Amino acid sequence: MSQRKVDRQKEYKKNRKQILAKERRQRRIGHAIAYLCVCLLVGGLGYSVYSKLTPKKEIDSAAYYSLIQTDDYGILDPQLQLSE
Repeated sequence: MSQRKVDRQKEYKKNRKQILAKERRQRRIGHAIAYLCVCLLVGGLGYSVYSKLTPKKEIDSAAYYSLIQTDDYGILDPQLQLSE
């Protein structure tokens, strides 16, 4: 072995704990990011499928027009003045 390889191996052995801890930390962060991405993807797909399968609510126009008809007293529009 060349002297450079021997020095590199000694340096690795000397700092092995720190190097392995850094590698474990990076691996955990990578796993957490991948898990988060998968959860977001599954959640987005689930929401998309749910929104397409559920029927949209229809506006009840009869109730809307009955509210307009009963607004002769200014209940819905306070600026409306009664003409007496």
